[in-house]
Amino acid sequence: MNATEVELLVRGVITHNGLPFTVISVNASPTGWNIVVRGVTGGLLRFNLVGGRPVSMRVAIQEKLEAEL
Repeated sequence: MNATEVELLVRGVITHNGLPFTVISVNASPTGWNIVVRGVTGGLLRFNLVGGRPVSMRVAIQEKLEAEL
């Protein structure tokens, strides 16, 4: 996957679940992806996502975002 595909995956999770986040950036790292999103209060949430199958990545994204609510 490339950065655009990962960003679309994150946006899809946010939209599908109605989560109050906006994607700021998605950057490749040696271990996967560094993702930054902004919450409704303006705070930034940074997390790492290990590459893999899109289904498992969606689950990991959802878990990270929902843990911050």
